[in-house]
Amino acid sequence: MTRTRSEAQAVAFAQRVLDSQPFSVLVGARVEEMSPTGVVVRVPFRRDLTQHHGFAHGGVQAALADIALTFMGAAALGPSVLTSEFKINFLKPAVGEALVARGSVISAGKRQAVTRCDLFAVQEGGEKLVATALGTIVTADVPPAGGAS
Repeated sequence: MTRTRSEAQAVAFAQRVLDSQPFSVLVGARVEEMSPTGVVVRVPFRRDLTQHHGFAHGGVQAALADIALTFMGAAALGPSVLTSEFKINFLKPAVGEALVARGSVISAGKRQAVTRCDLFAVQEGGEKLVATALGTIVTADVPPAGGAS
């Protein structure tokens, strides 16, 4: 896929935000796409990110969902945002080579956005829906993340 310069800049900025978060670095989160209409974030499946049955740990899935939900809130509201709340439904056990989060904006106002994220397990080149999340993202009086001024 060939990106436009602005798409490449958006992905690079979003990755800098993730790279400034020690937890995101720990799980290996990588931004693959970032636009006002959607985000794609990938985490490699690793044994140290699993629970006792060998599935991706729910905490890792929730963190990945939160990342995608918040990025979409930032796309709608600006960079100074926080998650106010989110809900996740785990649909199937997540196993494979990677977890992929695909986020979008459902509705946005001046100070609040409702966002959605679907999580997929990648296995042998295919994707299986394993969880879905909804979140409320709000503007916050915090400095912009990722080194923006």
